[in-house]
Amino acid sequence: MTFKTGRQHLAATKKLTLAELEDKLLEHQQLINAIVKDSGILLPSLLQGPAIADAVATWFTAALKSYASKDYPTAAQHFRQAAMLGHAKAQYYLGLMFAKGLGMPASIKHAYCWLLLAAKQRDQSALALVRTLQSKMSADLVQQATELAAERFESIEDRKNALS
Repeated sequence: MTFKTGRQHLAATKKLTLAELEDKLLEHQQLINAIVKDSGILLPSLLQGPAIADAVATWFTAALKSYASKDYPTAAQHFRQAAMLGHAKAQYYLGLMFAKGLGMPASIKHAYCWLLLAAKQRDQSALALVRTLQSKMSADLVQQATELAAERFESIEDRKNALS
């Protein structure tokens, strides 16, 4: 199996119709689910039951569609919904959007917060960006962003516990 780089994937995606993009997203989601199931990895959203997992998948898919159509404010809202239920890739994209100021004011502090949460779930792309951002931040700002991430983590856990 070969994997495309982000740019190759975006180039291929730009040629797809919305229906084809939806099919690809569903195909990728099914592939991810199969990999997770076969590897024994337990994702937080999968621990909450099918209804929660479906809700997270719905938010994330809606976010990807909005992002692809450059509706960044809506994408950010949907990524945040999924991120607040512990979805690592949603946390990664939300951090990326804060870093670039897409759909919201740019904030290195908030970018670091969300990317750190994704990195804690072993998202390698997020981990690389955390390291890059950290090298550009003051120690005080890193501390503030880390404290914010800890608060977000508690909120995420509280939300997941309330739904289970």
